[in-house]
Amino acid sequence: MARRGSAKNASARFRRLLSHGFFAPELPPCFVSEDLARYRATIWRDIETHGIAALDKLVTHTSWFNFPRFSRNDRRHGVINPIAYMAIAKIVADKFVELRATSRRRSRMSASPLMFDWSGTRAILRSNIDLLDDFRLDLASRREMYVSADLRAFYHSVYTHTIPWAIRGKAAAKADRFSSHYANRLDRYCRNAQDQQTIGLPVGPDTSRVIGELIASAVDERLRLDTGITSRDASRYVDDFTISSDNGLSGDALIAAARRAAAEFELELNHDKSAIVATSTYLVNGWKHVARNHRPTPPYALHDFKRFFYEVGRLVRELPETNVEKWALQNARVAFLGASTNDWGSLQSHLVNAYRRNSTLISLLVELLIERHRDRGDVIVESVRDFLDHRIPALALEDRTGELIWLLFLMIALEIKIDAQRFERVFSLEEPMCALLLSAADARGLIVGTVDRSLWNQSLTCDGLRGPMWLYAYELPRNGFIGNTSTTHIEQDPYFSILHARSVNFLSLEDGLTSITGAMRTRRRADNLHRAWLRDEFTEDFDVEEWEIGGDDEETDDADSDY
Repeated sequence: MARRGSAKNASARFRRLLSHGFFAPELPPCFVSEDLARYRATIWRDIETHGIAALDKLVTHTSWFNFPRFSRNDRRHGVINPIAYMAIAKIVADKFVELRATSRRRSRMSASPLMFDWSGTRAILRSNIDLLDDFRLDLASRREMYVSADLRAFYHSVYTHTIPWAIRGKAAAKADRFSSHYANRLDRYCRNAQDQQTIGLPVGPDTSRVIGELIASAVDERLRLDTGITSRDASRYVDDFTISSDNGLSGDALIAAARRAAAEFELELNHDKSAIVATSTYLVNGWKHVARNHRPTPPYALHDFKRFFYEVGRLVRELPETNVEKWALQNARVAFLGASTNDWGSLQSHLVNAYRRNSTLISLLVELLIERHRDRGDVIVESVRDFLDHRIPALALEDRTGELIWLLFLMIALEIKIDAQRFERVFSLEEPMCALLLSAADARGLIVGTVDRSLWNQSLTCDGLRGPMWLYAYELPRNGFIGNTSTTHIEQDPYFSILHARSVNFLSLEDGLTSITGAMRTRRRADNLHRAWLRDEFTEDFDVEEWEIGGDDEETDDADSDY
């Protein structure tokens, strides 16, 4: 699983960022980018024929959707225009070894190091949050107190001009801010991908995770230099800091130092989450083992499931700040899929009700219903129809687009017909994923009545390919969801015509359904193994630069070997 060596090469990194780092992981797997990755060499070569100067001036909009977060407001996620994303990903891929070394040298306390994952669901390895608990437990055995703090709205607050500061150092970057240095180009491409906004990185793309870690590592460096702390004193998991001191600094002094370090890069601490924690405080560990011990086992009797739901509910009440329910249900997936048909009706109701309590379960609910429907054919479709009839209008009124996208995917997968009146609010949302899936459902005869595309169809222009509805403007006419829809605006665009000529797809319902019942399961197992490995190795002070996740996989560039 883990192997020594470099992060492969720039071509492999570029491919991985395009195939497994473009669409946000919160989206259904019907949104794909494998074609973009497969033909990356010729696509990028053709893009360059228009000149780097033209690419530097390309301004596009990001598509946004809102996805639920546990016990907090929905979080805004972004899908970057593919041309803009390729420009960002190309720099990250080419300079990754240097960027990783810079991040590691500056931080020396990060529990979320930059590592490529060659066989999981994402390009960049998701760190193991258990590392945060492990460090705090160890710290509690050595120190009297520690400070807990995080960066407020980290990704959404990033000032893009700090990207060169993090890469080159603030003074050097400011003195050379108009040069063609790749750090300045990365700043420019990130701004231009969001209509030239200087504030924020889109949550979702893996390139944002790389850039975010670079900036957070620069904050770490400033904090270390200001306080003299080492990796034995402090740790950072993404944007969450745990800080102590070996030289007598008070908790308030440490918080002040963290605030100064963040401000150096135009960031702020979350005041509500900054706290001085006495190490005599009980640290909550072990709940995962409790939840795991109550998972139903073969032959998956109904009373075992009832006991499981009861025990999970007890843990939820005991740990209201932790998303216990999501972890527990995810780790009982095999049991739900193996349950008897006679018991499924009750379990289906339990799962839907669990989602109503905890909206972060939306993807798990949809995946289980699709898998169960395809494998067993015992999903009570009429109950799901009734659920969708009432849930879709309610979500649309609150702009909860992330959940809407998943439920539209479910509707298509189970071939459920729904009256067009239920989507009246959706028709007024400028959201390309919802618009595309609704159009796909309509083309399959699943919408009873007329779909109002008047707002969406305004994007079927060259300007629309630069706007927030770019995905709809590109995919709708190519998929033939509406008769006599022209692709002229695509063919006339200097960049999207390149993708069109290569038949690059960003929507594949068939691939999405297949991946849920096949490859997705395998990749998720790989994710879990990789995070467990990272936790084990991290305690032994392993060298990030000498390790990568995954072996020499099958992702050769046979279709485009001229890179």
